[in-house]
Amino acid sequence: MDLLQENFPQLFYLYSTYYTPYATYIHPLRRALLLTQSYFFRYAFPTLYPFYALTLRLLGSVFTEQPSLASLTLLAVLLLVSLKLMDVLRRAIISWIAFAIRMIMYASVVLVGVWVYQRGLEQSLEDLGWAIGLLAGLGEQGEKMGRARAARRSKEARSIPEGHYRGRTRGAGW
Repeated sequence: MDLLQENFPQLFYLYSTYYTPYATYIHPLRRALLLTQSYFFRYAFPTLYPFYALTLRLLGSVFTEQPSLASLTLLAVLLLVSLKLMDVLRRAIISWIAFAIRMIMYASVVLVGVWVYQRGLEQSLEDLGWAIGLLAGLGEQGEKMGRARAARRSKEARSIPEGHYRGRTRGAGW
């Protein structure tokens, strides 16, 4: 929170002033965005809108009239095309996720290499041994807690007289 309080006036100054030191970098991006928008509405939209309107009219007539063989065929083709597009989209998303995971792995290898280079091999191995010991200790502590909880539950289960109802218990369902 202190970091935010210390840097808030500077961030507010950068946000509120129009001519910032970064204006030379921001203005070309803003101009490119506005030019792209203007190009779309000047050239692409008038070209694509008639196809959009025609498609809407055709689909509207297909869904409002009695089904015919042509309309059923059109629906089947649209289903196949949409499934194909979804498959392409799925593949693209999976490839980007795989790319991100690969980059994270490469970055972690580089960071470990830099860490070993800066600390030295002996100190790095010592730190690694400490981390492994810490994780092993946490695992042993978890096992102890799990064993104690299991023993307590089995003791509770044995202490209930037969025929008595304990009420709703965890995992008993409804």
